[in-house]
Amino acid sequence: MTKFIYSLKQKSIYIGLILLTISSNALPAQNSPLLSKKNIEFKNSSYENYGPGNEKVILKSKEGNIDLDHQHISLNGDIEGKFTLDETTFSLIANSLSSDLMGKSIYSEDQSVFLVKGIEILSSRMAITQTHKGGSVILFTDAYLSKIYSKSKINKGKANKIEFFPSKDLILMEGEAEFFEDNMKIMSDEIHYDLREDRILKSVNAKIINNL
Repeated sequence: MTKFIYSLKQKSIYIGLILLTISSNALPAQNSPLLSKKNIEFKNSSYENYGPGNEKVILKSKEGNIDLDHQHISLNGDIEGKFTLDETTFSLIANSLSSDLMGKSIYSEDQSVFLVKGIEILSSRMAITQTHKGGSVILFTDAYLSKIYSKSKINKGKANKIEFFPSKDLILMEGEAEFFEDNMKIMSDEIHYDLREDRILKSVNAKIINNL
């Protein structure tokens, strides 16, 4: 089930599986029926999407719009998100975010901050998608990784591309990857890191610098 909630004077309608609670300033012209409007704009919104099991997506933003023809949502301004996917909970801060109405893909073309298990990932672009096996993968472009309050050996890192697989607790870093662990720096074409076991599983063409 997916629902939109936002404040002020309210009026509710159902569109498929989506519940919209719409403020008066988001309605079309008085002589125009609501469902004929292909674009609905809103302010101070909360978006909730509940999937099977414990899966859920909760997003808050200052403003946004819904494209009914293309089943697409765009959110803008001070976006805060909380996700539970593949039994893993994480949070997101961004200035813009887009999604299909069923929540199968969520992406941002702007800088975003992603937080999971005490690890923060700052990236220029981010996308959350479903894999063909039914799990989720989060892709970060031009990404920087750092430890916030985790007990992990990770200190910081960066790569052209970072992928996070919640179901496996796996971080995959590709393209000019740099990884700082304890007093060691690893430079590699590709690094696979297991968050659960707190260790590197694989590195490709790696160069290691010790005693930093």
